[in-house]
Amino acid sequence: MVLAEDLLTPTGRFVLAAGAALQEDHLKILKSWGIVEADIDELSLGEEYSQNKELSSEFVERAKGYLGHRFILNNLDLEPMATLYRHVANRFALKLQQGWDPVTFSAAAMPATQASGPPPLSVPHLLKGDVDIVSLPTVYTHIVELLNDPDSSSHQIAKVISKDASLTVRLLRFVNSPFYGFSGKIDSVSRAVSLLGTNELSILTLGVTVVEQFQNIPSGLLNMDSFWRHSIRCGLFSKVLAGHLGEKAAEKYFIGGLLHDVGRLVMLDRMPVQYFSAVARARQGQLPMYRAEQDCLKTDHSIIGKLLAEKWRLSPALIRMIGNHHSPRLAHYSTEACIVHVADILAHACGPEILLVDEVPELQIKAWEEIGLAADFIAPAIQQVEAEFKEVVRVFFGKPDSVGQGE
Repeated sequence: MVLAEDLLTPTGRFVLAAGAALQEDHLKILKSWGIVEADIDELSLGEEYSQNKELSSEFVERAKGYLGHRFILNNLDLEPMATLYRHVANRFALKLQQGWDPVTFSAAAMPATQASGPPPLSVPHLLKGDVDIVSLPTVYTHIVELLNDPDSSSHQIAKVISKDASLTVRLLRFVNSPFYGFSGKIDSVSRAVSLLGTNELSILTLGVTVVEQFQNIPSGLLNMDSFWRHSIRCGLFSKVLAGHLGEKAAEKYFIGGLLHDVGRLVMLDRMPVQYFSAVARARQGQLPMYRAEQDCLKTDHSIIGKLLAEKWRLSPALIRMIGNHHSPRLAHYSTEACIVHVADILAHACGPEILLVDEVPELQIKAWEEIGLAADFIAPAIQQVEAEFKEVVRVFFGKPDSVGQGE
């Protein structure tokens, strides 16, 4: 790739001149400096790129026909949705050209569910009692205890993590991925602790353990592969947004985005028959799932997720991310709630995964405005997320991503 214009840092510092050739090593350095986009000379991208760009235009109308329904809850005449829709339409046109077959739902196309099953639970009882699904693994609980002990050491924390072989493999895979961009291989938990710090490693451990805990919930309603892909995409958008806004510990936002819908898994597991009625209501009324949940169940997955996060004694920031991603107003438009709300919308819009309904939830414009984002940030944010997405999927599930998989 060859630069079409001079490349500057966000503060205006000159980095590279127009005409310079970008190499793979440059990308890691530029990312560390907060540079997530650059103007590239299209001729330097080769004939295949030009051909794909031209051919994809043949599929734009088909993509718009499909996306018209997905974006029905949002006003596409207003920013930033107008810009987001334009970029997503081009991306989906390319997917269609490559053979992707989109999935759509209708009110009549309801999945099969068990007519009989465990007695329905009232909402107050969802998180009560000795329920395995809402208990974090012992290793995470032990790590939190050590973090709260002023006499504990990073060596002790590393020793606890190392006793769990599965957790160790996932953490080291994560730390060695482009998500962090460290130079040189990190081959021990002790080294990871020294590089990341105990607090950040504990947050990362939380994400890894929760995904493993909830990964295989049986459900005729929700494709778990699609659920976690959406969650990973939301986590990545949350991290990119936080980094762009200069928030400290942007990785914390990744975990908040990753776990934003965890309450939905509890509802699916503990009250599947009742949740079936909410899905039917959402599809029949073209409602986002959280509103259908409120109509049918008098609560929603963000509220259950908040209760769960409090049960796990997570930080107030993570509780706001999980509990207010659909209602940032109730968190007084805190930065955490607004970032995950916007990230969730971007993830729904950009991801080919279909969860329980087709529609992208409505963007609350005030949340967008409160964190001071501009529409021209959307394109580089999408590019950065897609650049990291496949590797993070591999970290969590040990397999690469592929277009259309899990839909």
